Amino acid sequence: MKILYFASASIAAGCREETWSAGRPLSVREFWEETIRRHPSLEPQRAICRLARNQEYADEDAILNETDEVAILPPVSGG
Repeated sequence: MKILYFASASIAAGCREETWSAGRPLSVREFWEETIRRHPSLEPQRAICRLARNQEYADEDAILNETDEVAILPPVSGG
């Protein structure tokens, strides 16, 4: 699974991307648990960030597979 971290999430994780294997499909909840286990400083981000799976927003009931690209997206604003 390729994980992409954007903006404040990349600062908290200490990297912009990484690849890891969960060994099985993960629910969004399980994904966040594993991500926070690897990067505890991301815990506050969980409440404000959205996930995108393969460049589409993922709902809370989404299942993430080994071949997916998952992006952690903090809130953005623009004008």
